[in-house]
Amino acid sequence: MRAEIITVGTEILLGEVVNTNAQYLARQCAGLGLDVYHHVSCGDNHRRLREVLEVAMHRSDLILISGGIGPTPDDITREVVAETWGRQLTTHEDLVHNIECAYAERGLSRHENVMRQAQMPAGAVPLMNDVGTAPGFLLLDDRCSVACFPGPPEELKKVFQSSLLPRLRESFSLPSTRLFCRDVLTAGVGEATVATVIGRLLREQSDPTVATYAAEGVVRIRLATRASSADEAEEKFAPAISDLRDQLGDDIFGYDDDTLAGAVGELIRDRAMTLALAESCTGGLLAKMFTDIPGSSAYFLGATVSYADRVKLEMLGVKEETILRHGAVSEQVAGEMAGGARKRMGSDLAVSVTGVAGPSGGTEDKPVGTVCFGIAGPWDVVTGGRKFSGSRARIRNLSAIYALVHLRKLLLRQSCG
Repeated sequence: MRAEIITVGTEILLGEVVNTNAQYLARQCAGLGLDVYHHVSCGDNHRRLREVLEVAMHRSDLILISGGIGPTPDDITREVVAETWGRQLTTHEDLVHNIECAYAERGLSRHENVMRQAQMPAGAVPLMNDVGTAPGFLLLDDRCSVACFPGPPEELKKVFQSSLLPRLRESFSLPSTRLFCRDVLTAGVGEATVATVIGRLLREQSDPTVATYAAEGVVRIRLATRASSADEAEEKFAPAISDLRDQLGDDIFGYDDDTLAGAVGELIRDRAMTLALAESCTGGLLAKMFTDIPGSSAYFLGATVSYADRVKLEMLGVKEETILRHGAVSEQVAGEMAGGARKRMGSDLAVSVTGVAGPSGGTEDKPVGTVCFGIAGPWDVVTGGRKFSGSRARIRNLSAIYALVHLRKLLLRQSCG
């Protein structure tokens, strides 16, 4: 069964709003076994939306539309759907009452435009909206059915789950199989390197399919298969995952929704150790990554954001001579930052980051993107450096990620040794 997703709103085309509705609807369709071949965004224009719908209704079995069913004059979706499907707009008296009650409960004044939300194409059934005031609707048709949702993401999600999903299961013969995906996550190696290492698996893939996707510092290897159950999917995934483990080894840090900070935290927890941080250019980003993890207080003690040299000297015990001789962005200073954080906070481990995040501040010897790391532990202090490129935000994010990569590799090596 083919589904198509259409998001309506000029603000989407202008890039003023991130189109999270299409992402959400696509994931829901995948979970139901529906094949989504097209995503389309259209502005609040009657003629162009009509053209989009006419194309969609000839190539899809079900169209999911978000946006354009509110009370304002530019909310044109209901009118264009009715016109395209050759239906009259009708007013549902029950919806009139519900909308009046919703406005009264919110202390809002009702105006005539509000009642447009009680209109829908003849034969359509309302999809109730308990979060907002605009109900959605489902129009079943032998040629192509269409479901319309309000644009605000929380309202769309609620309408989909509580109102549309039961009707889909009643009205359609949903596929007996659906798409299952498993993500294998790597860090510290580029996409080209991963693709080279697993080249045979990529060339010989059949079921499951295999693809690589790169983000900042992380490469996701996606396995996908159609199956009737999660257990059947796992059986299909198992040989490919075993193959990936053999080829990539410790570069794999987790699966699906795992995070790199979470994987490092588990290693620290398993060793009954504690962690402190000393951050400069990352400005507390590493600390956020750890404190985003529920239960991280079991091993994470705290962080010092030592942005100024004076704080490095007074709070972390970095020697003034070290800064004068080597500069604040240096492996020597990173090492003393980590050692100082470990001593001051009484932790087993400490990680430091210092660098030039830009866009200014770089020199010929230390251009923007130069970052140094320090890791202090029972084995003494280990330092290292890298050169990143891109925006300030990208350099900061990569600095935090690679600090985690270095700490993880060090912990794995120490356990092996």
